[in-house]
Amino acid sequence: MPFNVLITGAGSIGAFYDSPSSDMVLTHAHAFRKHEGFRLVGFVDVDARNAQKAVSLWGGAVFSSVEQAFRQEHIDIVCVCVPDDHHYPVLKELCRYPLKMVFAEKPLAKTLGQAEEILRMYRDKNIPLAINYTRRFVPELETIKKHVEAGAYGKFVTGSGFYGKGLLHNGSHMIDLVHYFLGDILKSIVPISSVADYYPDDKSISAILQFHDTSSFVLNHVDCRLFTLFEMDLFFERRRIRMTDLGFTLEEYDVQDSEAFAGYRNIVKVRQEQTSLGNALYYAAENIHEHLTNGAPLRCTVQDGYKALETCMKIREQYE
Repeated sequence: MPFNVLITGAGSIGAFYDSPSSDMVLTHAHAFRKHEGFRLVGFVDVDARNAQKAVSLWGGAVFSSVEQAFRQEHIDIVCVCVPDDHHYPVLKELCRYPLKMVFAEKPLAKTLGQAEEILRMYRDKNIPLAINYTRRFVPELETIKKHVEAGAYGKFVTGSGFYGKGLLHNGSHMIDLVHYFLGDILKSIVPISSVADYYPDDKSISAILQFHDTSSFVLNHVDCRLFTLFEMDLFFERRRIRMTDLGFTLEEYDVQDSEAFAGYRNIVKVRQEQTSLGNALYYAAENIHEHLTNGAPLRCTVQDGYKALETCMKIREQYE
């Protein structure tokens, strides 16, 4: 039997970035409606018009509250797609119900205290909680991670990343990728500058992340009011990995002897591919289904979400 899915928050990521006819799967609604292992029961939103619009597009029913939804339907999974400020109260409310799974947008919460409370509650209730750091679900990036872990590229040397739209809201994606590819190697933080380009209480902050092995990563903010940018560049002893176009494009460079200058070694692009980032949410749904049916590990756990939030808070504290 398919698992019943409720979406709280009928906004862009919940329902409106795409449609049922779209080639890419960019919303929770599309992912869980497309996957045959799930049944979308409907939407909860404080704006009934948004919920009705989402239902008209994807099907299901409109619910005025989570409580009403649980009174009227058997619900197995809830997707939390509400604005950042509401993640904590909604996650806290959902813990009252007998759920098989919760899948929440990032960040996990707005403070570490809130996040720690959510961790305890979900652990005590034994409810799995996954966080949508989308790029963890992309197969091409998972392959890169496996090569890094196997030592195929040699040691990490240095790197940089560009983002905007708030440290917690969007920069935490970059921080999560640093953890994903390189592990928990942060030693210290040197803050540089900031800009309030999205949420007034969530500035985009530039900083140098210094690691225990003497390598470093430079986190750069770019004002999202100018344009949207999310890029990452990682240098290893034998390979350069460059991610551009939000993660839709992946470039790989090898170290080769210079043809022009004897004794010099250059970094030469040897491969470029388009990733399946546009279907990451479908892969997330598949991972959730495999977890619930076969016990497969979740690719982005609540602990991963907490680590990203913890590092973001350290950056913010050092800057302030």
